[in-house]
Amino acid sequence: MLTVTFQEFLKLSTQLRPGYTASLGKAPAGGSEAILEFTPEVPALLRAVYDTVLGTGGAEEDPSLLEFIPGYRLIHIGEYGHEVKILSGILQEKGYTGGGTVLPLLTNYGSDYICYYRSEEGVEQICDLLHDYGDLVVMYDSPEKFLETLCEFYKQEVYFLDEEGYLDCDLVKEGEVGTALNPEAEYWSE
Repeated sequence: MLTVTFQEFLKLSTQLRPGYTASLGKAPAGGSEAILEFTPEVPALLRAVYDTVLGTGGAEEDPSLLEFIPGYRLIHIGEYGHEVKILSGILQEKGYTGGGTVLPLLTNYGSDYICYYRSEEGVEQICDLLHDYGDLVVMYDSPEKFLETLCEFYKQEVYFLDEEGYLDCDLVKEGEVGTALNPEAEYWSE
């Protein structure tokens, strides 16, 4: 299911930005297995993503193809270990004691992250972690809701290209759609 929804996201992304999916590179079979170095099992969301694409490297030359969502790039699998170390350092520095598994998925150049989170009880969510604050804030109620919501952002024209061809979003509409699809997520109620 997650792979199908991720494929839909890529299709919608490519309709708006024709070169985007190609810029992510095609993952080799079992590409997500590299994540096993950082966690005992690869979460289904990360498997769906990294068995399909490689991600966006920090050296991507076309700035219009950098962003997976406005403000964030999909971490390239080759840079995953480096980003895990940065994320772990931020969590440690901020005194995070929440337990569970926190893995990076998206990042920006300010070391802010959108992370996969699985609680010790097995609840999976997608969280925002701003480097300056260090608190995990639930954005999406589940990995399924994460991809479903991103697809809706395209379908409802929350995401669009600005005058210079960069991915942008209507913040008011984003909040409305995000809240409707993720009613339990505190991020959208802020």
